[in-house]
Amino acid sequence: MSTQAENRKVVDGFWGDLEGGPPTGAELEKWKRWFADDAVWEMPFAPEPLATSVPGGALIGHFVDWFFESVPDLAIDSLVVHDTTDPELFILELHGKATVRQNGNIYANTYCTHMRIRDGKVILMREYFDPNVVKQAFGTELIAEGMSKVMAAAGLEVSQ
Repeated sequence: MSTQAENRKVVDGFWGDLEGGPPTGAELEKWKRWFADDAVWEMPFAPEPLATSVPGGALIGHFVDWFFESVPDLAIDSLVVHDTTDPELFILELHGKATVRQNGNIYANTYCTHMRIRDGKVILMREYFDPNVVKQAFGTELIAEGMSKVMAAAGLEVSQ
């Protein structure tokens, strides 16, 4: 099997594990293992105080804990995966919709996502999305609380 075909299996498995909504418990811990230890999750247009970059598999795990806890009914639809001429890089188009648990607001955003796969692991997740939708659904205070929770779980301090 080609490198691109092997890497495409990782992409398909990663998103396939989210088909029933965000995993919890042992299934969530298993899902986090899709990320390499040195992976980076980038969100170049993230509104402050949401991080624009989450470096490392462990910190990504804490970020995912907070996000999935906030949107437990997250549903991904319209997922289209595009192969590229680079066997490690895939471009995805998708839409996600959920109710923000903490405030009851609807979160519905469209994403263009770059995924880079190496040695069976996600090494880069770069998401482009509408930051205004994030701010309206979550609000600055909830985002700040979430980022503080992520950093605290990682044993890191948040500068105010």
